[in-house]
Formats: sequence, structure tokens, C-alpha cells
Amino acid sequence: MPRYQTPDIQFIENAHIRVGITRNWGGAITHVSVPGGPNIINSHDLGRQIQQSYYSGPPNYQKAGKEKSKAWSTFPWNPIQTGDAYRNGSQVVDVRIRGNSLYVKTIPMLWPMNNDPGECTMETWITLSTTSPAFTYKARLTNHRSDKTQYKGGAQEVPAVYVNGPYHRLMTYTGDKPFTGDALRELRNDHKEVWPWVNSLPTEGWAALVNDANFGIGVIVKSPLEFHGGFYGKRGVGGETDASTGYMSPIASEILDHNVMFDYGAEFVVGSITEIRHQAMDLQSKTLPKWDFSERRNGWIYLSGTDAGFPLRGRGLGGTPEPGLETLRLLGPYTFWQASKVKRVHLQISAKSAGQIRMYWRGLPPVDASTKPSLWSKWRETWFDQDRSVSAMFVPGAKRWVEVTVSGNANYKGAICGLGLDIPGDVFVHQVRLNS
Repeated sequence: MPRYQTPDIQFIENAHIRVGITRNWGGAITHVSVPGGPNIINSHDLGRQIQQSYYSGPPNYQKAGKEKSKAWSTFPWNPIQTGDAYRNGSQVVDVRIRGNSLYVKTIPMLWPMNNDPGECTMETWITLSTTSPAFTYKARLTNHRSDKTQYKGGAQEVPAVYVNGPYHRLMTYTGDKPFTGDALRELRNDHKEVWPWVNSLPTEGWAALVNDANFGIGVIVKSPLEFHGGFYGKRGVGGETDASTGYMSPIASEILDHNVMFDYGAEFVVGSITEIRHQAMDLQSKTLPKWDFSERRNGWIYLSGTDAGFPLRGRGLGGTPEPGLETLRLLGPYTFWQASKVKRVHLQISAKSAGQIRMYWRGLPPVDASTKPSLWSKWRETWFDQDRSVSAMFVPGAKRWVEVTVSGNANYKGAICGLGLDIPGDVFVHQVRLNS
């Protein structure tokens, strides 16, 4: 553990796995091991561990009277569970342990600042598996910010995971044939660009950091998401206080309103690559993606425009276009399906007058995009391509279904990883459903 604090660690454990949180570091996970094995988790500074981490505006956050680290001078509002860059630990306000389960509630610090608690709370639920070296991880952010500005949706770490130097190989599957035994891929951030990590879309919904014997820890989500990850320092060596570390994180795009309650979950597995992948196959959703916007945006964000805020209270997605525009542009979360399996998309909308919606789709990122952040950014710029879109007319009315036929379009083929929408300013979208 870092020498600048005496850790107050509490464990839950059984015959299969041991998990520890550090109370004076926000209750973040600082220890994961199997019986007789070493701790996998890195705690070189308070930005490591397994922890909640969120991003919202303003882009260059600064609170009057508070010092900001020069190393992180351009960072936005960024509450993290463990503590800040000045090594002030976040405050734990509640811990409960019952058998194989642990709950912790935290008032987090803002990472780039010196002793600046966020106007929010974080809650974490950890439950150990009783049959294998695994645990479920559930998290909640509740904001009560005095700044009521609706900022753009940001990339949220759900959660951030840092491991020790021996677990230096970032492994996953990014192909278009998930769970068929197709070859895995090691992602390396040897690109020497300014941002150290790489981006990827694991179509099996998991990634793992493993050692040279292919043993380590995997994080699994129930449906595919973007992941970030890589390695910093000297590969293959180093303990929990050393700088060398592997990093991975599922990434969810979310708008974090001043009063938002944002929940997510993940599963952690300690074991071999084969064991991690097998568990991911069992956990992965077997149904086509669908989204309901009765109360939450469910991973959809506005690239242009704003809405009336959280909770949605049955309004659906829609609101006010940016000045000079007549439409709002919405971007859905990363996901995965084969074009041959989905011929139509149904949108439930409310509209005051007749008009037109345009829907876009995205194929998988190029293989090389997972080697350099600049290539990933270049691919992102092609998401709203008119050649990969189709329009649909609608009539006025409340909660009417609009059918958008995508099959037959020459550019709708192969693997698809998401949708986008351009909607008029008087339209609200209540549901999106894929149909075979």
C-alpha cells in the first residue's frame, strides 16, 4: 500500500476468493486474491484500485479557493471513489458486511483538486460467488450539485480497474463471431501517442488483464460496451505499491445531470482466460438490444441539443436543438448484432406535427483503431455517414410506432455496433426496439 497513509482494510472472503476495501480511501477495492495467491490490485496512488470514476462539465473545472494539480489542469469535474491527486482519501460514511456481501457509501474527492469533495455520493455493493473465484460489483452515483448546467454526455469508467505489473497482457475478443471459439486478441498501447490507453469494442462483453501464464482478472458486462485499457511502466514486474500497472475499464456514455442517479453493474472473475471467457458467455444477454426512455436515457446522449433533465418522467428523449439547428442528434450506446438478424427498427415517438426521422447505424471499428487513440477518433468521425442511414416519415400523435426498414440497404450488412438518430425539435422518442 502507499506509504503516505496507514490503510484501514476490511475483507470479505470465502473458500474461493478474498476481496478487501480500504475505508480511508473511499472504500475502493484495494485487494483481490484467491486462497494462497498474491493481491492482484494496484494502489500506487489514489487514482488506481477498482473504483467508481465519473466525468462531467465544466471542461476545465476549478472551484474558488481550491488548488488544482498542474498535471491535471485541463480535467473536468471528475469525482473518484478513492481520493484525489494530492492523496486526500475520500470519506466513507457507511460500511455494512453480511456474510459474502459488502456495502459501502462514499463522499468522493474530485481527482485533480486538493481536498475538494464532490457534491455527490457513491454507493458500492460487492457480493462474492459461493461457487467460484468471482464477485458481482454494483455501483450508484447520486448527484446533488449546485451547478445545474446540463453538460454533454461523457465517457464514464464503469468501473476503473488497475492491477499489478505481472498482469500486463490485456486480452479480449473484438471480432464479429463472438462465443464461437474465434481467436482472442492482445491489445497493446505501444503507440507512443499523448493518451496512453487504447480503445476497443469487445463484442463478447469482457476484457482481462493476465500474466504470462494467462492467469489474472477479468471484468464482464452483460452487453458489449466500449473498453479502455493498456499498460504503464515495466511489463511483468511490480507489486501493489509500484508504479507499473495494467488498466482496463468498461466505458458507458452518460449525461450526469446535477441530480442524476446513475447505476451500473459488472462481474469480476479471477482465473484463466478460458475460465473468464466461459463466464462471460454465461452472463451475456441472449436477446436483441432494446431501450426504454420512461425515466432514464439508458446510455443515449445528445451530440447536439439538451433536454429537460433527469428524471425523464415519461417524456422520452428529446428537447431543445442547439441554436441555429432544427434537429437534435442522438447517439446510442455501443452494442452488437448481425445485420442479417435485424431487418427493422421500431421507434415509439410522440410528435406535434408530421415530419421525418433519420436513423444511422455503425459497423465495427477497424482493427487498427484499437491500436491508436487517434485512429479510434478518426473512426468516430464517420459515425453519422449519410450512406449508412435511412429516413422514415411519421404523423402527429402520442406514442405512435414508426417502423424503419434497414434490410435491403446496400450498406446495412455484417456486424453492427450501434444506432444514432436525428429528430425534429418537437419529437420525443420513448422506445427503440430491434426486430428480426
